[in-house]
Amino acid sequence: MASYLVLTPPGTGRNDDNARFIADKFSWLAFVFPAIWLLVKRQWIAGIAVAIVQGLVAYLTREPSAMLAGVLIELALRMLVALEGPAFVSRRLEGSGWTLRSIITADDLATAEMIYDHQSETDAAQPPETVSQPPVLPISAKSTDGRAAFGLFENYGER
Repeated sequence: MASYLVLTPPGTGRNDDNARFIADKFSWLAFVFPAIWLLVKRQWIAGIAVAIVQGLVAYLTREPSAMLAGVLIELALRMLVALEGPAFVSRRLEGSGWTLRSIITADDLATAEMIYDHQSETDAAQPPETVSQPPVLPISAKSTDGRAAFGLFENYGER
């Protein structure tokens, strides 16, 4: 199963027909062609950086003693792009004003679209004041210096 990030264009509602579904899973195309895949997805800086690193690795692995290191660096770079590439795309869309509406776990894209459409219809049937309520965070039972602690450990003012 894969998680699908559902993003809608700026200024549109939840049940917009132009919603984009981005599969947050391993991308084989990004693994095989990392720099080209990033450039096609309009990730200019990352795509150029990956192309430069791949060129440097190819140049440095001409020496037989550096072959294993070059292969491992290239494999790590390809895995990074294949695993994190869809997240790069969603961050670019969110940066340009798109809104993350939902994260859906489904077997395929058609099932994810069907689940999202059903959720949108259900949310449209509810009164507007219950649709977009922010989550209520629990109040900490113990705090230091009058500050509430969030998470497992208190940070005592440091970052």
